[in-house]
Amino acid sequence: MFSGCNSKQNKTEKVHPSLKMLPVPTGLGVNIHFYEGNEKDLSMLKDAGVGIIRMDVSWVGIEKSKGKYDFSRHDKLIEDMDKLGIRILFIIDYGNPLYDDGMAPYTEEGRKAYAEFCSALAERYAGKNIIWELWNEPNIDGFWKPKVDVDNYMAFCKTVVPVIRSKDKGACIIAPATSTFDMKFMESCFEQGLLDLVDGVSVHPYRNSELSPETTFDEYKLLSLLIEQHKPKGKSIPILSGEWGYSTTNLSRKLQGKYLARQWLSNLAYNIPISIWYDWHDDGKDTKETEHNFGTVTWDYKEKPSFVAMKTFTEQFKGYQSIGRVSLDSLNDYMLMLQRGEKIKLALWTTSDEHSIDLGKEIKISNAVNYLGEELSLSNSEEIKISDEPIYLSIDQPYPEWITMISETNSLTSVEAEEVVKSILNKSDKNKLAKEITEYLKTKDHLQNNAALYSLLALAEKSDTANALKIYYLILEEGKDLLSKKQALYEISKIGSEKSMPEIALVMNNPKLVKDASLYYLDLAYNFVIKKQYKEAEEILLNAIKLSPPRYAVERVLYKMQKVNKQFDANTFRTMAQSAGFINTWKVIGPFPNKNNSAQHKRYTPEWKLDFSQNLKVGNSNVSWQDVELDGAFPIIPFAKLYGRIEAAAYAYAVITVDKSMSAILKIGSNDGVVVWVNGKKVHEKFIGRPLTIDEDIVKVKLRKGKNNILLKVLNRGNNWEAILRVCDSKGIPLDLNQ
Repeated sequence: MFSGCNSKQNKTEKVHPSLKMLPVPTGLGVNIHFYEGNEKDLSMLKDAGVGIIRMDVSWVGIEKSKGKYDFSRHDKLIEDMDKLGIRILFIIDYGNPLYDDGMAPYTEEGRKAYAEFCSALAERYAGKNIIWELWNEPNIDGFWKPKVDVDNYMAFCKTVVPVIRSKDKGACIIAPATSTFDMKFMESCFEQGLLDLVDGVSVHPYRNSELSPETTFDEYKLLSLLIEQHKPKGKSIPILSGEWGYSTTNLSRKLQGKYLARQWLSNLAYNIPISIWYDWHDDGKDTKETEHNFGTVTWDYKEKPSFVAMKTFTEQFKGYQSIGRVSLDSLNDYMLMLQRGEKIKLALWTTSDEHSIDLGKEIKISNAVNYLGEELSLSNSEEIKISDEPIYLSIDQPYPEWITMISETNSLTSVEAEEVVKSILNKSDKNKLAKEITEYLKTKDHLQNNAALYSLLALAEKSDTANALKIYYLILEEGKDLLSKKQALYEISKIGSEKSMPEIALVMNNPKLVKDASLYYLDLAYNFVIKKQYKEAEEILLNAIKLSPPRYAVERVLYKMQKVNKQFDANTFRTMAQSAGFINTWKVIGPFPNKNNSAQHKRYTPEWKLDFSQNLKVGNSNVSWQDVELDGAFPIIPFAKLYGRIEAAAYAYAVITVDKSMSAILKIGSNDGVVVWVNGKKVHEKFIGRPLTIDEDIVKVKLRKGKNNILLKVLNRGNNWEAILRVCDSKGIPLDLNQ
């Protein structure tokens, strides 16, 4: 089933030719750090088979005296890449000491000088099919100096974009290239008109090495919804994965290789047209320095497994185009289908433990290799072992009927798709494909059933909005597969029609879908604020918080309401949070040492003795328990505010009371790791560096009648430090703690 975040182009919307989903390896590449390079770089890039490179066009390196530009290094790089058939994504970035003290431009003079530089740049390389990116990570002080400033960044964009387009009519321009999914920064840019200026939105989806590439999907979805709300009508604006990798300082070289393959595969599954791996070459020799070890080749040009994975990928799939992800039985199992002409290949992997899957006895596998190009012997297609190492299967004709259906649906024109949709909705059996899809929706064969659901989603993408909604409703009502329902909910959210509310209500009894439904409700609440229907917005917001929504999806509605002076008072927030199962009254104590994650193995006093009147000696300091009362829609314990952004651990204690013994679920978010005890029994631990995500950890527990003690130990590796917990019944529905 297709599960892309950039829905395939609507027939009435235009996408820049450089940002279309194109065959492998056109949109797959690496970030480099050289201009002229040496023969080794060029030879190995050719061998790797990449389709695009990303490199800086730093102002300071070109204009060293006012009004005089030296493009010689970039001329050479363009010449070398032309010979290799590799596209270029150039980053226009950073200040120049000749203007604005070398800071990011903040005066009219500085912006005017930057515009003149961009004018010369665009004129020189017009027609070269270069993608121009506006700055690198302007949401970080170290790159947008001296301090992040959305207003100044947007003033820069509004100054240089018209100049670039005046010199190169076909220019492809992308932005804002944020470090991680900084939704607030990006939406602030969107509100100031960024999407009127650019052809694509670039983001750097970096994450902790313990978080795999597949974990980007929810963030891609939310970003896509923000784009949908702010983009000009009739314009398609894809999301690009502009820079992202994993350093072998923090994980094994073998795992880096797996992650490269899975990053590219999952981005193709999510319909991301450009994926830039960071980095091409190690930037240094210090194995303990993170920045030195992102490369696919070592400092002395030895191949890492990631290089072999990259080369294998481009060799296996050259000329193939992603059809999309076809659902298997588990959300943790991935199957990406790719096609070149009549040829079909499958990529298979899982984010869970190794196990076997059944692709049916009709499938004929002519060749199978793993992500490193090693040949595999697969004698039984009904018992294919999949693991975290992607495998690539070449399929022989005749194809099983479910593959033929997917391929045929994918190739339909909009007109042909509309005919099939009308036949399905009218329950007519005159159209052969419509009849097959309808029959497969009723079958018990999971491959055929999932192929039918994929086909419905693909048809909806090519249909008008009214018929598309009917198809999505059909999937919610009759589909058996969770992934297809999630995709249907996402597409309904993008459309954002109030008329969909009764249909969305049908999934509210499924805890596995409520988070996806929350995006629809919060998108609707945001639109209600815009239309000044504040009562409706408040009602939806209060209900949506119970549905495990993304944190920013709630906060953006609150920001919008605050701008029009429609604010909740503290009591309303407190009641709201408690009705959604959140604990907002805690006792906390800290900080305790956690140098080099030592607190993972250290039992501090609160783990074996709770005495709230006691001062504890920690090193040369005394620590004591303090009461913390939390307000807000999400009552997050702010350890960093209490103790600083340090390597440390802290404890939080709370009591909840229930009127009978019961099975329950704790939903926990933490930055970073967390350990949980209920009534003195350890029920959960997760040692990981991560940002806080609401309801990320799901823990089944038993609660006794009366009072229940909950103790958290939250460990911090530095930077932000926080935690949140809510209590739900055995089905995942929040308990109303106001009761």
